[in-house]
Amino acid sequence: MHPDTDTAARERRQHVAFGVVSLVAVGCTGILSLSQGGGRLYEPYFGSIPPLLALAVAALVGSASLSLLSSRGWFEIYSSRTVRGVGVAAAIATPFVVWQICADLFVTHFPKDINVPLPQSLLFYPAIGYVVEIVLHALPLALLLALLERFMTKANTAIVIGLCIVLVSSLEPVLVHLRMGASAYVGVFVFVFTLVELYVFRRYDFISMSAFRLVYYLGWHVAWGDLRLRWLF
Repeated sequence: MHPDTDTAARERRQHVAFGVVSLVAVGCTGILSLSQGGGRLYEPYFGSIPPLLALAVAALVGSASLSLLSSRGWFEIYSSRTVRGVGVAAAIATPFVVWQICADLFVTHFPKDINVPLPQSLLFYPAIGYVVEIVLHALPLALLLALLERFMTKANTAIVIGLCIVLVSSLEPVLVHLRMGASAYVGVFVFVFTLVELYVFRRYDFISMSAFRLVYYLGWHVAWGDLRLRWLF
């Protein structure tokens, strides 16, 4: 196959993969917004912005950010390693779920209302996870690396990307602390979680990173989120 044709096919696959993920997130948000009280679940995150508008903006921002990251060869959206990456992501995310459940049972005892209840949670968390991956990960990485690109050489590219990953990993813990007044434990947990998540992004691709967060959300927020209301309160 001609190199230009191969590159074009690769880019199409990347955009199709992101398009599918975006449609799923928008679909989840649309269905949830039509349900009674479903739209209000997004208010702590989007304020007065309509959820579907927020998702549409996130999709546009994500498309631009991920296109930049993939065109420079820094990160991929979808790749030949995606299937393996999703499997690795699921395997790595599971211990985080177990750890957090143990913390809830024996150490921290999180508040009653930290989870969106079933069945809304099945639609809410895939959508909000999509927004987090774009706004707190893809966009900041694209901006930072674009600013630092002029200083990159073949020898230091990995180091620059690694430093950017560490910096971006600090964004979510800071926001969690500002929004929830979270404890030091939660801040450290979220930082480590995000650091591992961005490693998955770098090692595999955006789809694998999204799978990492989705598996965690399904285990911690959806499954345990329902059980803890039965057992702990």
